[in-house]
Amino acid sequence: MFWNKKKNKRVEIELRAPKKRRSFFEKKEDDLPDPLFPRMIFRLLVFVFIGATAYVLFFSPFLEVKTVSLRGIAELKYEDVYRKINENFSGKYLYFIPKNNLILISKNKTERNLLESFKKISDVNIRKNFPDGIVVEITEREALLVWCANTCYIIDNNGYAYTEADFASEEIRQNNLLSIRDDSGKPVDIGRRVLGEDYIDFIISLKEEVLRGSGITIANEYRTGSRIAEEVKVRTEEGWEIYFSSRLPIENSVRTLKTFLDKEIDQEKRSKLEYIDLRAENKVYYKFKEEEKEENKDQENTENNSENKEEKE
Repeated sequence: MFWNKKKNKRVEIELRAPKKRRSFFEKKEDDLPDPLFPRMIFRLLVFVFIGATAYVLFFSPFLEVKTVSLRGIAELKYEDVYRKINENFSGKYLYFIPKNNLILISKNKTERNLLESFKKISDVNIRKNFPDGIVVEITEREALLVWCANTCYIIDNNGYAYTEADFASEEIRQNNLLSIRDDSGKPVDIGRRVLGEDYIDFIISLKEEVLRGSGITIANEYRTGSRIAEEVKVRTEEGWEIYFSSRLPIENSVRTLKTFLDKEIDQEKRSKLEYIDLRAENKVYYKFKEEEKEENKDQENTENNSENKEEKE
């Protein structure tokens, strides 16, 4: 109730509760339509997108491997390697997903299968060329020599035995491979390292160094007591042998050989040599074939004399 001073009249004002006003958000929510239909549309579009993407990535011919480029083949048969590569891409995963899909191809698995199938291969590198090609680069082992114990094996340039030796194969006949016989007969495991780098360097350079330093030609067939003996026995074209130690520099051994032959052994005596032993540093041991014959004769004479004495008695 308020008083009007001018007219001294009492004015009655009706007091009413203010009308409750809605918040901004409540008003906005009332204006929005039902969200169920748009959500269904959105989910349908997402499902269609995922399905289309899965089809393009895994089932359509778009990413199907159509070209395989194989490089680095030298002595292996191209068809055999190509067939082995295709075996990794044939078939399906879970009975419905093709294996020849560029995305699903496992490079590591394919590389491992090739290395296990072809011991001649030392390294494999696979690259994918989007959208439908792969490049397979192969490095073949370089056959270095033949190592013979009870069985003969081909040794590569890193000293690993990678296959049994077939002396009728082109790999051995064309390369004229050096062969080493292990007198111990200790077996060799394929895929394992047989010879160290220093020993390989020694035996590979031996023939050339001997020819250059002494003028003597040695055959391509060496012998050794064992893989750990650190020695090599070679036969010259003249028929006698030379014993070398891989612990001594080749140049020093060849120089010693040259000096010994020039000063001690003339051409006539060479034909009577059985061997020259250079395994001791700055020392030379040698033997003539006649020495063994004379020893045998002496033994025969001794045995005959003893028999005669027994008869007399």
